[in-house]
Amino acid sequence: MSLRLNGSTSGYTEIDAPAAAGSNTLVLPTGNGTVRQTMMTDGAGALSFAFDAGSFFYRLNSNLAGANVNTAQSVFGVGVTLAASTVYAFEALYSLSKTAGTTSHTMGLGFGGTATLNNVIYGGAGMWASQAIPGSDSTPTAFGVNTATNTAVAAAAATATRTFSMLIRGTVSINAGGTFIPQYTLSAAPGGAYTTVAGSFIKFTPIGAAGSASSQGTWS
Repeated sequence: MSLRLNGSTSGYTEIDAPAAAGSNTLVLPTGNGTVRQTMMTDGAGALSFAFDAGSFFYRLNSNLAGANVNTAQSVFGVGVTLAASTVYAFEALYSLSKTAGTTSHTMGLGFGGTATLNNVIYGGAGMWASQAIPGSDSTPTAFGVNTATNTAVAAAAATATRTFSMLIRGTVSINAGGTFIPQYTLSAAPGGAYTTVAGSFIKFTPIGAAGSASSQGTWS
């Protein structure tokens, strides 16, 4: 059965149900949304307008100061809440910089929070430099990690001014939903705190259900 809406002067717009329609109710949102928004569902029939539906994006607009410690610290000062039984792709740019402290230390990456994981894998490329912005003395590094536990991704450093910038891409399969917090950990308190530089960002996009290979498009 179709629902047909006639144009005021000519033509029509028609909405048709599948042949075996089942019993589904979709509740439209109030209002018209705003420019560039799309419509998304909560999985229970309620529709709403949102930007970049399904993705979670966070970008620092100003520097975020860390602490002079050797325990886990949040890269962005916040975490995201991810849904149960869902696989997400993520990408990020971290830029961490300090200008004081000469105690030798390594930089490690990881994830904290209350979500439990089936698996996670990510990799990236980064640049160490003994100046505020990587330049002529930059040392490249590459890494691949398959655990949420803190993992050192660069050699030890002992200079007062140090910057580590890295591009990261990966996927994570969530078992029980909860918070997921990008973190960094220093092997020793360096004597001066790192700052996450403004413009650093991270984005999560759901790509499928957990428990099987995830795909979009036709694969055979």
